[in-house]
Amino acid sequence: MDRTAEDECLILASDGLWDVVTNEMACGVARMCLRGRSHAGVDLERRAEGVTASELSDKACSDASMLLTKLALARHSTDNVSVVVVDLRRDT
Repeated sequence: MDRTAEDECLILASDGLWDVVTNEMACGVARMCLRGRSHAGVDLERRAEGVTASELSDKACSDASMLLTKLALARHSTDNVSVVVVDLRRDT
C-alpha cells in the first residue's frame, strides 16, 4: 500500500485488538492522542521545558497504544493484545 500525505499514523496490532475494536474507533483513539499533544499550548509549554518534538510524539504514540490495549481488554478480548502506534506526521 502506498502512503499519502494524508496518512496520520500506522497502527500495528494483533487480533486481540481488531476482534473487539473497529478500524474507525482505533483510528479515532490514535488521532485523539496524537492531536492532543499540541492542544492547549501543551506542545509549546513542553518545548520550552526542553522536551523535543520527537519526545512528545513518542509519548503520544505510547499513550495511544496503552489506551487501545486497555480498550480491547475492557471489551473482554479473548486473544493476546499487542498494539504499536507510529506517528507518520512526526516533526523532528
